[in-house]
Amino acid sequence: MVLKTLPTLADAPREGNFAALMELYENNYIFLRRLVPQLDGRRDAQVSSVDRGPDLHLEVIERCAYTTTVLLTHRFSSVEALESLPDLRVRIYHDARVAEVMPDGEPVAGNGTLASRWVTNRFLNRWLRYCLGEGHGFEADSGRAVIQRPPARRWAV
Repeated sequence: MVLKTLPTLADAPREGNFAALMELYENNYIFLRRLVPQLDGRRDAQVSSVDRGPDLHLEVIERCAYTTTVLLTHRFSSVEALESLPDLRVRIYHDARVAEVMPDGEPVAGNGTLASRWVTNRFLNRWLRYCLGEGHGFEADSGRAVIQRPPARRWAV
């Protein structure tokens, strides 16, 4: 008997497929919530430090009823100044439970295409897994949430 295994997102990227991009957004949300379990806290800037790597900085840029936008970066000290790499703005959609990298704001040809979104969000996915593997994480606040969100809807298919 031959068992056929289904390809996972990590094994068989299907660039150009909108459904696969949505799956990638869902995985980004899962990894981001593992890294930052409480996004409704009162702290807008946090730092995660580990012994063997650079600090991971998280800054909440915007909080809305159903979304949160954060800036996630490593900060490296160089001879001249601090360097932030990568420097990603990530929008988290709490009701849909997805997270995506937001464009820089500088319009570039092809920046909003499916292929470019796949590349940037695939990078975020790998980077979040790397950060979790290194032991990074942000503590949950003990206080109440700033924004009370309704529970996410569960759709039966």
